[in-house]
Amino acid sequence: MKTNILNKILLGFLAIITMTACDDRELVTVENTSSAMLVDLSTTNLFLDQNFPTNPALTVTWSPAGYSVPVAVSYNVEVSADEAFTSPQLVSSVTESNRTVTYTASQMNVAAQAIGLAANVSGKMYVRVTSYLGSNALQAKSNVTSLMITPYKLVYPDFYLVGAASYVGWTASSAQIFYKEDNKSYIYTYLEKDQNFRFLGQMDWSPINYSIDDSGTDAGNRYFKSTSSNIVFGDHENMKFTGETGIYKVVIDADKAVQSLNATLSTIPTFDIPQVYLVGNVAGVNWVAENAVDMTKTGPGVFEYTTTLPANAEFKFLGQKSFGTLDWGNISADGNSGFIGPKNANGNIKFVGDGGSYKITVNIKAGTYKIVKQ
Repeated sequence: MKTNILNKILLGFLAIITMTACDDRELVTVENTSSAMLVDLSTTNLFLDQNFPTNPALTVTWSPAGYSVPVAVSYNVEVSADEAFTSPQLVSSVTESNRTVTYTASQMNVAAQAIGLAANVSGKMYVRVTSYLGSNALQAKSNVTSLMITPYKLVYPDFYLVGAASYVGWTASSAQIFYKEDNKSYIYTYLEKDQNFRFLGQMDWSPINYSIDDSGTDAGNRYFKSTSSNIVFGDHENMKFTGETGIYKVVIDADKAVQSLNATLSTIPTFDIPQVYLVGNVAGVNWVAENAVDMTKTGPGVFEYTTTLPANAEFKFLGQKSFGTLDWGNISADGNSGFIGPKNANGNIKFVGDGGSYKITVNIKAGTYKIVKQ
């Protein structure tokens, strides 16, 4: 019994000593003692050659950032269109073992366009390095230096829509390509509620896929930094469309600083129109809407008509025999892109015929049209 009492007293005494020792421990404070001083750019005047995108173009070298105790330091190389770095753009992140990095012509071209520099025009780019610990803690900025850089016109990727939410379903060989103007790709097409979809970089499942930039998405498929509220994470490969079923204007902005995806309901949200008419300087109509010719319906939202087309052929599609609400033409403006846009977002379809016979097909559900010589 006495032995047990002595043991308990001894254990209590050791506990008091341990707690006192813990209270006496000093907290280690980490402080930044110097910035990551940017010391050298390999050139101050850079012309980028699009014929050699993988060639080394610019090397950035800097001295180490100083901290009060030995810690693992990481660095971000950033660029901006102004010296104040109002809207900095990340070029790359570098581990502490490296304090020099070389960028290719392609990488510098992307960086230049991310800060809004015009293609084929010499513009000023500001460069700095930011040091940080862990997850961007205790940041320190370097001094700012600059160079003159002439970027080339960036070629943006093609995007092909596929999935249960789309007109084509899960058939990769029929994946639906978007109309492209520089960094914007868009189409007026069908989307189905609560169904999954994704984009391909080709009419095949590999090698390129594009989906939402989410931690649950397969790493190789993460692309879209932002989406409209009706597009959410679907699963590890796909996004999900949550809006009401109908025709939407789907827009992709492939600018590196943006990479967004938005779907807004079209001004003509339906596709299964009872009758569609052809109007223009074809089939003797002479742009008189009341004389527009009936097209033949071959499926929901799909109509066709065969006629001769002259060298200066111009026409549009109407959903009534008047220039009323139901009106489709070449997407955005006059032309022959193969994509349709609704009223107030289209132009005439212009086609150089030879007086021969052509089949004209419009697919309102898909958002496309075709002109095929017979």
